[in-house]
Amino acid sequence: MDGNPQNRPHSGPMNVAVVGNYVPRQCGLATFTTDVATWVARALGPESDVFVVAMNDRKEGYDYPAMVRFEVLAGNPRDYPRAADYINLSGVDVVSLQHEFGIFGGPRGIYITDMLSDLRKPVVTTAHTVLPDPEPDRLAAMVQTCALSDAVVVMSRKSIDFLEEYYGVPREKVHLIHHGVPDMPLEDSTGYKRRWGLVGRTVLLTFGLLHTRKGIEHMIEAMPAIVERFPDAVYVVLGATHPPLKLKEGEKYRFFLKRRARELGVEDNVLFYDRFVSLEELTSFLAACDIYVTPYLDLNQIVSGTLAYAVGLGKPVISTPYFYAVELLEDDRGVLVPPGDTRAMSEAALELLSDPERMAGMRERAYAFGRQMTWTEVAGEYAGLFARVLAGRKVAPAPAPKRQPVQLRDLPRPRLDYLERLTDRTGIVHLSHFDIPDRASGYTTEDNALALAAAVLAHLQADDPVSLELARTYIGFLRYMQRPEGPFHNVLNYDKTFGDKLGSEECQGKALEGLGITVALESDEGLASFAKSMFDDAAGAVELTSLRAMAYTVSGCYHYLTRLPGASIIISVLEREAGKLLEAYRGTTAPGWEWFEDGLYYANGIMPRALLLAYRETGIEAYRAAGLESLEFLVRVSYGEGTFDLVGDQGWYRRGAERAKFAQLPIEAASMTSACVDAYLIEREERYLELARAAFEWFLGRNVLNMPLYDFASFSCSDGLLFNEVDPNRSAEAIVHWMLALLRIQTALHLEPAGTGEGALAGR
Repeated sequence: MDGNPQNRPHSGPMNVAVVGNYVPRQCGLATFTTDVATWVARALGPESDVFVVAMNDRKEGYDYPAMVRFEVLAGNPRDYPRAADYINLSGVDVVSLQHEFGIFGGPRGIYITDMLSDLRKPVVTTAHTVLPDPEPDRLAAMVQTCALSDAVVVMSRKSIDFLEEYYGVPREKVHLIHHGVPDMPLEDSTGYKRRWGLVGRTVLLTFGLLHTRKGIEHMIEAMPAIVERFPDAVYVVLGATHPPLKLKEGEKYRFFLKRRARELGVEDNVLFYDRFVSLEELTSFLAACDIYVTPYLDLNQIVSGTLAYAVGLGKPVISTPYFYAVELLEDDRGVLVPPGDTRAMSEAALELLSDPERMAGMRERAYAFGRQMTWTEVAGEYAGLFARVLAGRKVAPAPAPKRQPVQLRDLPRPRLDYLERLTDRTGIVHLSHFDIPDRASGYTTEDNALALAAAVLAHLQADDPVSLELARTYIGFLRYMQRPEGPFHNVLNYDKTFGDKLGSEECQGKALEGLGITVALESDEGLASFAKSMFDDAAGAVELTSLRAMAYTVSGCYHYLTRLPGASIIISVLEREAGKLLEAYRGTTAPGWEWFEDGLYYANGIMPRALLLAYRETGIEAYRAAGLESLEFLVRVSYGEGTFDLVGDQGWYRRGAERAKFAQLPIEAASMTSACVDAYLIEREERYLELARAAFEWFLGRNVLNMPLYDFASFSCSDGLLFNEVDPNRSAEAIVHWMLALLRIQTALHLEPAGTGEGALAGR
């Protein structure tokens, strides 16, 4: 690294999203992206957050490590704006795009410009392929990508010329940063040769994905002349066949190369290692070789990671004069030969092997040049460039597009008056005496998380400042309750002291549901971004044994994924917790008792609903079957003569025992409403819609006492249905469950049956 402070690592925290292929996907760009992300994270330090948005070439994706947080299926144009949405909400300072035409969808990867257009963050694009005189679609894709980037990184001087001459990119926008290489000492090759059984051999090496453009047959044809003078010489061809070529032709090219070696009588002097090697194995092979060879036929190649590695490790090189080789091997760091010229290749090898002093000098010059290419240096340059880009651009996130408000017709209009009455500058007060807030009861995360969900849904419908301000209060409360490692306290005393060391598992699940709904539906980007950050921290810390906590967590993850569907870590949390719910159901269910546990308690509808949401996310039939079967059991137990007669909390309903009738709670009616709404959306059976109406109308007097719990005068809701009356107290839990039930049944009744409304709203 030079003394220029602009090239030093950024001194403060900086959050970076790196977009590109990622290991274990097997290609050079995946290796490069992995190295960039890893080393930039080290350069920026632990206070910075560096993560990857990975491009997939297959629907099932790859088994990525935790650094990959979002996945894009290259051929799906809808995934690109979703990735932009994820990045915009992730607290990212700068985006590092690894651009290669073949990894993105559309003509010459044009789909990536859809993501760039939607990003509200500065973009630094590393252009891995810059060709002269491009065809129109390649030209259009590169011009748009560069126009949407704040800076462009290239790995050769020639690329700067080409971008200016052929693509019209100003030179001041383009920055040269070398291809990174491992930092290894300049050592004798003997020790490394021992590992690969090559002791006593003179090793020539070519590494990379096998392809007909590599010209390897010409180096094989040069081997007889080399072996005649140096019988111990061996040419190692290291690497698997390029996946697209293998898919098209199988191992045709490799078999051709082996046959050619046999025909020339050098089959014992040409060794093939047919696999994609790890970085450690690659560097060990490179360290074992005496001469590195790149006999490529395509002279337009503007960068080669394998050549960069060879130079960085101080290896003499024989290469054809493609653009990158001409530049990297100047000053006698290698020998250039015409493409396809077998005689020139053999003569170059013989001259080097016959002149140990020249080879030693070439090694030293290459190694000295490579010191500026080590990943430590390269990552520092990237960090410095990111900092300069940030210093020159004020990042002002734009709000997400507003969704159309829901039209309200025959159901009560959502009123926030009582929610406001219970809410002070801290949050929503937990209990009430009649309709007077009981401040001595303090506040809970559970209440505020569900109040957040209700406020967000109300803001979606009415787009009014009251619901938005309430949502801000509730999310601020949740942030205060969140511990540094991710989980939440549940109880906050009125004097702002915590009433517990850690909230229950159900508290964690409800927090995730409220935050997930906010991520999914809130048009205010500040709220949505805050919710996403908190959700990510909390989701990574959940360890659940409570069935209801699992269900709330699945619900939260499902909502989150409707807006950010490629978030691989959140997908894994949903799949894990839904799998545990399904396992519990299968372990307990029996004919006549199709349920998750040996009793019906409270919020029962959330468990069938969680499995139905898991089905909507994953398409796994087992979730749908168990969700519908358990919901039918719940309906059978709770519904009769046109009304819901809910299980009461004074004794509940244990298998084989009598069912308690009172007190019936709003949480049960709300959870039943939501479960039936989702069953309707999946099955499209009007019966489920009628059941959802019936569950909701329990609040309005369609219950065993024919008494409404909702008060149209004060817009408050009773805490429950008692033996012969409604509970006079009207606390936070009751009003938020009333609001959630009302808002969810409205979306099911009044939104169009297709499009984003159904997927992103009605299931809430």
